[in-house]
Amino acid sequence: MIEPWGKSVGRVGCHPLACHVIDTFAVAWRLAPRLVRGRLRASVEESFCALGDAWRWAAFLCALHDLGKYSPAFQSLNLSLAKSRIGAWGIDAVEFVAKPAKASGRVDAPHGIITAFHLRNMLTEWGATKETAVGIAAMLGGHHGYFPADQDVRQVRGERNSHGQRTWAEARTGMAVELAGLCGLPDPRTVLWGEVRLPSPAAIALAALTSVSDWIASDRDNFAYTPDDVDLDDYVAHAHAQAEKAVARLALDPWSPPRELGFAAMFGEPPRPMQQLVEQVVGELREPALVVVEAPTGEGKTNAALQAAAMLVRRLELAGFYVALPTQASSKQTRDVIHKMLGKLGDNTGVSLVHAGAREVLEQEAVMPSEVGVDEGDSAAEAQAWLTRKRSLLAVLGSGTVDQALMAAFRGGHVFVRLAGLAGKMVVIDEVHAYDTHMSTLLQRLLAWLGALGVPVVLLSATLPSGRRRDLVAAWQAGARGCRPDEIPEAASTAGYPRVTVASATDSPREHEAKLSKLNINRVVRLEQIEDGQVVDWALAEAAKDRCVAVVQNIVKRAVGTYEKLKARIAQLPEAERPLLLVINRSLPQAKRSKVEKKLREMFGEKGIRPRRAIVVGTQVLEQSLDLDFDGLLTDLAPIDSLFQRLGRVHRHRRDVDRGELVLTITGVADTAAGPRFPRYLHTVYAPAVLMRTWAVLKDMTTIESWPKMTELVEEVYGDRVACPAGWEREWSLAAQRMKAARHRDARAAGIACLPYPHRVDELFELTERPGRRRTRKGSGGCR
Repeated sequence: MIEPWGKSVGRVGCHPLACHVIDTFAVAWRLAPRLVRGRLRASVEESFCALGDAWRWAAFLCALHDLGKYSPAFQSLNLSLAKSRIGAWGIDAVEFVAKPAKASGRVDAPHGIITAFHLRNMLTEWGATKETAVGIAAMLGGHHGYFPADQDVRQVRGERNSHGQRTWAEARTGMAVELAGLCGLPDPRTVLWGEVRLPSPAAIALAALTSVSDWIASDRDNFAYTPDDVDLDDYVAHAHAQAEKAVARLALDPWSPPRELGFAAMFGEPPRPMQQLVEQVVGELREPALVVVEAPTGEGKTNAALQAAAMLVRRLELAGFYVALPTQASSKQTRDVIHKMLGKLGDNTGVSLVHAGAREVLEQEAVMPSEVGVDEGDSAAEAQAWLTRKRSLLAVLGSGTVDQALMAAFRGGHVFVRLAGLAGKMVVIDEVHAYDTHMSTLLQRLLAWLGALGVPVVLLSATLPSGRRRDLVAAWQAGARGCRPDEIPEAASTAGYPRVTVASATDSPREHEAKLSKLNINRVVRLEQIEDGQVVDWALAEAAKDRCVAVVQNIVKRAVGTYEKLKARIAQLPEAERPLLLVINRSLPQAKRSKVEKKLREMFGEKGIRPRRAIVVGTQVLEQSLDLDFDGLLTDLAPIDSLFQRLGRVHRHRRDVDRGELVLTITGVADTAAGPRFPRYLHTVYAPAVLMRTWAVLKDMTTIESWPKMTELVEEVYGDRVACPAGWEREWSLAAQRMKAARHRDARAAGIACLPYPHRVDELFELTERPGRRRTRKGSGGCR
């Protein structure tokens, strides 16, 4: 909607725009301490301290984001309204650029770019350096998500009729000067702009503050339209009162953990050895660091990470934490764990569920809107979408999918809001071994940015190859040190498995070896293989022993086929002998999948009420998502780390003698003289080279005697230390070549899509625009 404009240029001139400036200032002033945290906050204060009240000036600059609307180009969008409100001084310029009545689409210069154009000139006239003027101009000009490039601003400079030349420029500057007074500031032409600098962290902070403040101030539920004759002096007090209410409704006040943060106090049970070690090493930290926890499934890594988060939030005065997980199901489950932890602490702080399907899940639970953090991409209706889409990572406590965090490393609209949402918090990322080359590249770039912003991170994995661990540590340290990861010295591994690695900004990583709990010590796994045609018989035979077993298959079509065959066979059994049959995979509708997940947790969770016999058929959802415990497992051959993750769903919480021995039954692979053959289409899920290495290691083994031995096998497979079996040479070589080429393509594509390294940012434009992909100014696109 086009705001109505005042009838004169004198005394600010256009009250509705002036009111929006005041509204935005009032919101930014109150929102800043809640949104801008940690190193972002320190950077802003250092940047603007020469002006006096740094945050009042920062909020004022945020409020000038729509200054470009005070231009012939924007006013011409509603010519009839402009004629009734703009006097003779400027109406000719508006009519000159007005679009012909029958023309379609928008042809005006985007007001964000006109804002950037005017701010460059105005701040330079006030004494700012060219670099500072360009940076602030780009920061404000990108308030709709995309920072304008230098060439965009240069193009608008030549469009004199759009910005209105000197007459309109003087009016815009006059408005800014008079509104500064209304915001409690001195004449901006008299302060020391020449001493202001705008490094990337400060620019990111103010860009996020500008966009979020604009969304809030544009919401008519917060600020109603004002009449033309409003007294601006009186309006200031009203705006501040409304802003205080609007910001309070967002519930962004920092989380305050209790003083007693011992493991038993937080979770009501004694810690296991790995959890004790995490508590010890995190207790010694006095600055942001990266902590990598490697331990078997069932050792309580999630609870250890949550305790670490609470300890660091209190010690480093952080706002809260975000836990990133591979799937929607696991993020929902972890949110329940966080709620349980908070309940033991007597804390009713809300926990945001952050993933694309969060709204549907929370509607089923009938939770309050404050816990909705759905994020489905950008839209032109930012103000209306604020509470349901744009809050996501801004919530002080959140559990969601890892892609929501990875998007903070992805060049795109409002990436600065995502970065600000993570800055000043603690970030936990689970299952870091489970990501492909593209996601791994984004993860490493995200870690670099988190390191640069001083964000402490905990990474969790049961099966992390040593090379992968080194890459992740180097990425965070590179960001913290302002260099590239390949400039970080490589440190030799000194501790066995399980281990906790701690990397600070300045010191070499320190490794600590933990002991296994009784659940996993002396764990022996027997291996067996069956053919695809025996899968149904195996499942029915195991269930007939009054056991609850899982069948995990790599492709949905295979899982559905197995389920249908089991369903038909079970229907032929006497009713008293029929096992419960459930199926779960990513193709299920969200509502149905949520119901199945709930049923699985109620039956096979740590304190579940188990049926006498059951068969659960699923895909990788069972591997990554749910804390379940089965008596037996049959699985398609998968990469060795995935196999061990799946194995972690067997005897997960209990190792009673009556549950029998721990057996890993493998199917989905057929031996031939030239090498193994896998099910059709499996190459679209896993790299055949990794599958071949995995099978070469396992095919002749009958037992695996410990979790440390499992990690050695993971090292062999991913360290390319597996000898090629005789006769496999041709297929082995071809698979290796294809995997290398595919990884190179994926890494290159991810490298183009992700943000530049923090120390390599030359222009803000680089954060929101991908190389070779220019946003157009046609219609409502571009930086409008």
